[in-house]
Amino acid sequence: MATQAAAAEVLFFIPDLGGFTKFIAETEIQHSQHIIKELLEILVDANTLGMKVSEFEGDAVLFYRNGLPPSLEQLVQQARKMYLDFHTHLKKFEYARICQCGACAGASGIALKMVAHFGSAGTMQVKNHLKFIGKDIIIAHRLLKNSVTVPEYLLVTQSTLSRTEDANGQLVSFANGSDAYDNLGTIEYHFKSLDSYRDEVKVDPPVPVRLKNPRKMTRLTRRIDAPIERVYQRLIDLPGRMNWIESISKVEMANDQPNQIGKTHRCVRGDEGIEVMTTDVKISETTMELWETDLKKIMACRYLLTRVPGGKTDVVIEFHVRDNPILRMIFRFLMERKLKVSFEKSIANLGELCEKADR
Repeated sequence: MATQAAAAEVLFFIPDLGGFTKFIAETEIQHSQHIIKELLEILVDANTLGMKVSEFEGDAVLFYRNGLPPSLEQLVQQARKMYLDFHTHLKKFEYARICQCGACAGASGIALKMVAHFGSAGTMQVKNHLKFIGKDIIIAHRLLKNSVTVPEYLLVTQSTLSRTEDANGQLVSFANGSDAYDNLGTIEYHFKSLDSYRDEVKVDPPVPVRLKNPRKMTRLTRRIDAPIERVYQRLIDLPGRMNWIESISKVEMANDQPNQIGKTHRCVRGDEGIEVMTTDVKISETTMELWETDLKKIMACRYLLTRVPGGKTDVVIEFHVRDNPILRMIFRFLMERKLKVSFEKSIANLGELCEKADR
């Protein structure tokens, strides 16, 4: 049975992700879920006002805090903290990403808006879930749809400002606004663009991990009757390598996050396996190139895909070693034949897997 509590004063604070394209393809849905999850966790970790999470609502978080509202300065600093952490994460993601699907490619365009509204609300306990009820929680949610034209902002309702300290001194950086809503009337608010904080987002690109003076040792080729984008997605899908790399028993990874620069994995054959890192990607209109390097920086694998007219793809797999006479001799006598036989079968498996999707 649901039980209802008396109304109490509460601040509702809702950060909401905007500008995120809706995806259809399965890979894009999976990757968009990873991106949204990470961004929502960033917002939760950036909470400096002692707020609690009521629930996650799609691409938004409903925070609340009982008692008197914080000052407007505290609300501004909370918005700034979330904005900087949010865009720092997106910048790091853009530097590290290798996936070219719509979700990953479009992540840099995600915007953040925040709504703060103070009022009274009751709660309803339904099983183990606490739900807010009342006019003010409705107002907070309805204000996510408004007439503000800037993409990223902090919106604070007039009724909230009437209860906060230092409101008049801080409002110089806010603009006035209002919107009319059915059954709620006209809601007045003030909003502050967050774009001025963009220059504070400082992220250095990752230091490239490359072999010193790499020497190409083995080269394998195959034409696959499938579009380059499909072949590339199969190639970078690390768990999916179980479906085409010959004779491996498992793929070991530290987490289930999508492949990216700096991601490590280990393809295990029996008791053998070399831990490698995704270290570089180069994308052009006609080619897609991926490099993986072992953590000891002794050997690297280069995958080069080239677009061929008629929806086909030329695949090249090359093995490189650090330019050292002893390493080259070890590779020639102990590794080359085994790798060549294994990857000739693997590249054929990859072709069959990609071509099968059209049948």
